[in-house]
Amino acid sequence: MTVSMKDRALLVKLYYKNDDCAKVALQKFRSLKGFKKGVGPMTAKGLEKMIMKFEKTGSFGVQPGRGRKRIDSTTVEEVATAMEEESSGGVQTCSARRIGRTLDRPVSTVRKILRNILLCYPFKITQLHELLPVDLPARETFALEFLARMEVDNEWPWKILWTDEAHFHLTGYVNTQNCRVWATENPHANHPVPLHPAKVTVWCGFTASFIIGPYFFEEIGASGLVTCTVTGKRYECLLRNHVIPALQQRGCVDEVIFMQDGAPPHIANPVKKLLRRHFGNAKIISRHFPTAWPSRSPDLNPCDFWLWGYLKAVVFSGSIANLAELKARIAQHILTVTPETLRSVVEHAVSRFQLVSENGGQHIEHLLRHSNEN
Repeated sequence: MTVSMKDRALLVKLYYKNDDCAKVALQKFRSLKGFKKGVGPMTAKGLEKMIMKFEKTGSFGVQPGRGRKRIDSTTVEEVATAMEEESSGGVQTCSARRIGRTLDRPVSTVRKILRNILLCYPFKITQLHELLPVDLPARETFALEFLARMEVDNEWPWKILWTDEAHFHLTGYVNTQNCRVWATENPHANHPVPLHPAKVTVWCGFTASFIIGPYFFEEIGASGLVTCTVTGKRYECLLRNHVIPALQQRGCVDEVIFMQDGAPPHIANPVKKLLRRHFGNAKIISRHFPTAWPSRSPDLNPCDFWLWGYLKAVVFSGSIANLAELKARIAQHILTVTPETLRSVVEHAVSRFQLVSENGGQHIEHLLRHSNEN
């Protein structure tokens, strides 16, 4: 019998909730699933073997995506088009049965697609990273393993150091290749704009109890400090000279689980070597490590879905004269973030992983917005 990712996560939960007894966990599992006595996904010995592997690697060790049929993007587009055509014709409601008959698609499939579309239509549109077909099972697998890991260690999410970098531009700018200004006559005027808009590139990391940073990527140039591109070498220097010493000063290097996304500078060989030396493979969440961060998933990283938006809102609430003032404001507002806020943000991250696991790795912003409205 093939065991789906969700069933494996449920088995892990039942195992730990029943005093680490595989036999009782399987009995409870059969009862919940309505299986007859003696029928089940595996033997007690097989479950113990799976648990041992999970505790060692943090992974279920199976190919993601089993046990769930995906709705292909073509079907979704056809249903969305049919819904828009009905709406444009003055129809106030969309019938899944009518659309299903028109497209020759199962009503249950159409109903599921319509439910997801209508949750975010026609309200606010949010820009999201486009997910590739291969991303969905990877996101679902990561979310399930993340939640299952919480059954092994209740403090797992609170010990993660969530990290990322972001650009803060001194002033807004427009890509003139995509902007045209028309006039009734030749103005004979020039509007000079900088070739490279002034900005700072900042790194921050935080757990549920503390925040470290900001650290800026900059080097000494002819006119003083200038912002520089993030490379593997510069990122490794930042970790070695600032981040790890800050954690050592707090005495928490042995406890922290280091998280980073899969940006190329993050997986340079010197960086991976440094991270392994201080954290070990088991306590790193990143591409090229046993616990791989899913691609194109800033919606799961608290730095992306909360920290940068919050900081830019408060930092740019007033005019800023220069980059020195911009950096000072960033540092000032980071100091005002309370442990209560950090704990709340991490709790919200856990709820996002729960939604991703329940929705096959799909985008979840529309679900979060719908729950907030209710």
